[in-house]
Amino acid sequence: MNLDMTAVQIAKDLKQVVFIGAYAAIQYGVARSTRDIDIALATPKTEEEFEKLGYNTYQERGKKVIRTRNGIKIDVYTEDVGGIPVREIFATALTVRKADYPIKIMCLEALLLAKMRAGRPQDNDDIRQLCKLRGKAVRWDMIESMVRGLEAVQLRQYVSAFS
Repeated sequence: MNLDMTAVQIAKDLKQVVFIGAYAAIQYGVARSTRDIDIALATPKTEEEFEKLGYNTYQERGKKVIRTRNGIKIDVYTEDVGGIPVREIFATALTVRKADYPIKIMCLEALLLAKMRAGRPQDNDDIRQLCKLRGKAVRWDMIESMVRGLEAVQLRQYVSAFS
């Protein structure tokens, strides 16, 4: 499965998209595998719109599932990602080039915060790796604008411990 080529195709098809989750973590250097690609969309799309673009949509265990032409599952977020509004995800996204095509990925700060809020074992491992690789580059002013309560303190502790 070539995630970069799949990401480029998704970006071309859906236009206003930011890659989040594991794929974004991989772009920051995290060594991990993933079975799906998580995206934030600026404008929601209907099942019909996805299908016109060649995506397969169906219900599985009461949840809408979307798969790319090559069978990769995509999870779509249109309101927030880990409590961070999609509009903020777009406003702070970074552009990287894959296969000579620009795609947007979630900024490091939003990625760390969303993963901390999710708190799953894989997210905690991603946080450790992100801190080792990029901890010194965290923009704390950006973190402060996104956090609630003592989250900034908790995140600083993670970054300090792992970077």
